[in-house]
Amino acid sequence: MSLRALRRTAAVTALAGGLVAGLVTPANAATTTSATTTTVTYTQWQTDVTAVTAPALAYIQERIAEAASTSKLAVVLDIDNTALASYFYSSYPTPADPPVLALAQYAASKGVKIFFITARPDVIDLITEYNLKSVGYQVDGLYSRNPIQLFEAVNTFKTAEREQLESEGYDIIANIGNNTVDIEGGYADSTWELPNYDGLLD
Repeated sequence: MSLRALRRTAAVTALAGGLVAGLVTPANAATTTSATTTTVTYTQWQTDVTAVTAPALAYIQERIAEAASTSKLAVVLDIDNTALASYFYSSYPTPADPPVLALAQYAASKGVKIFFITARPDVIDLITEYNLKSVGYQVDGLYSRNPIQLFEAVNTFKTAEREQLESEGYDIIANIGNNTVDIEGGYADSTWELPNYDGLLD
């Protein structure tokens, strides 16, 4: 059985319910960072996200236009506070982050594969995939951490997953996340870091 198959173990309903409650319920109250109370409004976040996704979309459009075929082009997205507005909503399904959704839908409409690499545990894969699809994302692959990988560094896990995708022939034209651990480590033609306000949206 492949490593990815092992990660896609059947979700245990009770455990998954408890885990997802913690993952999709954001801490909307003020968060203390370095002894300073820091908050951000949804409107400001959207403005700041758009400042990143606008040039990212332009780059993706250029790469698609240059490509002889888009069948092996890919975009990799983080989930929490990248693809989904996890910090700002406690509801399930968690709403999409609109600028990121628009970028992903454009790329998907041109034949680009959309892959999600997340630090979430694989026991809630079914819940996570349902959430992503229900808010409008095309999900060509969802890669999350198995119990052993929960003990390794997030950037190590995410880098290895991108490396695997490239070994399968995919050209990751854009890797988008809201933390350096989402985008460092290579195996992407371009990286785009969304705001996290000194860890507020981690």
